[in-house]
Amino acid sequence: MTNETLPIIGQRFRGFLPVVVDVETAGFNAQTDALLEIAAIPIIYNEEGQFVPGPAHHAHINPFEGANLDRRSLDFIGIDPFNPMRMAMAEDEKTALKRIFKAVNEVRRQQNCTHASDTYLRAHATPDHLVCLHLLE
Repeated sequence: MTNETLPIIGQRFRGFLPVVVDVETAGFNAQTDALLEIAAIPIIYNEEGQFVPGPAHHAHINPFEGANLDRRSLDFIGIDPFNPMRMAMAEDEKTALKRIFKAVNEVRRQQNCTHASDTYLRAHATPDHLVCLHLLE
C-alpha cells in the first residue's frame, strides 16, 4: 500500500479513535484516592490494514497532597508510591495527564479522527484497574 491508500482509523469508527487506557490507583474513590500510574495506547492500522497498538504513552504519578493511600490497594497493585526510583521519574497528575492527552490528540489528528472519546468502554478487573477500549462497533 502507498501512503495515499493506507487506511486510517477515522474512516472506520465514525471519527472515533480507539484508545486503550490502563490506570493504577490507591483506592476506589477518584476524589480522595491517588492516581499512581496511567498508560494510553491508541489503536491504529498498520500497512496491511490490520489493527495494531500505536505509540504507548505512560506516566508514574506523584500522589496529590492529602491523597488517601489505601494499604490494601497498594499491596494489591504492588506499587510503593515512595520508592526513590519511582519518585525520581514521577510527575504531578496535571502535568502527566496533559502530556498524555496531547500525545493521544496528535495521533487522533494523524488518523483523521474527530474524537478520542470515553463513550464506549470495555473494563476488566476491579474499579481501580480500569482498561478502556474505545471502539465503536
